[in-house]
Amino acid sequence: MSQVKVCGLMTPADIAIVNAVHPDYAGFVLAGGRHHVSDATLRTLVAQLDPKICKVAVVVEPDCRHLIRLHDAGLIDAVQLHRVSRKAVIAQLQQAGLMVIARIALTAPRTVADIALLDAGDGSGQTLDWSQLPSVTQPLMLAGGLDASNVQQAIRAVHPQIVDASSRLETNGQKDAAKVTAYVTAVLNMKEES
Repeated sequence: MSQVKVCGLMTPADIAIVNAVHPDYAGFVLAGGRHHVSDATLRTLVAQLDPKICKVAVVVEPDCRHLIRLHDAGLIDAVQLHRVSRKAVIAQLQQAGLMVIARIALTAPRTVADIALLDAGDGSGQTLDWSQLPSVTQPLMLAGGLDASNVQQAIRAVHPQIVDASSRLETNGQKDAAKVTAYVTAVLNMKEES
């Protein structure tokens, strides 16, 4: 039974969409790029987010002190590390009370993080070849090219604890309520099948 994450939230309209469909996780990109949000924007968006939805900061190079400050302020509950990270960094974040989701290499599919991350790219919308994935013996988040049209197939093939989508849930660079709703509904329908 997979949980669902909607990532790349940038606007109050995005928050309204996720509050309506209620995924398990909401992702806020603190790394550079098109989906980047500042700390001030993060604060504004989180104030509007349903408090039952887990708030995930997505970073490339973690600044542990900064992430811990955000956690202490109640702005994030978890960190998603989009590069293979050192054990000491993961441990420091975990000791501060953050759930850590860390990217793993296909050649070394293990991490000390709470959840391993397999992703085709950094928000590229590219899909992994699910039949070629290594066996992962810990909780797994699967990302990369997921949307309502393929998420159920991905869940059946990989059995991830969490599925994560962002760019394929957009139209013209903005979250599309219909696409987000269809994606979350597809995952919830899988839960009902279990």
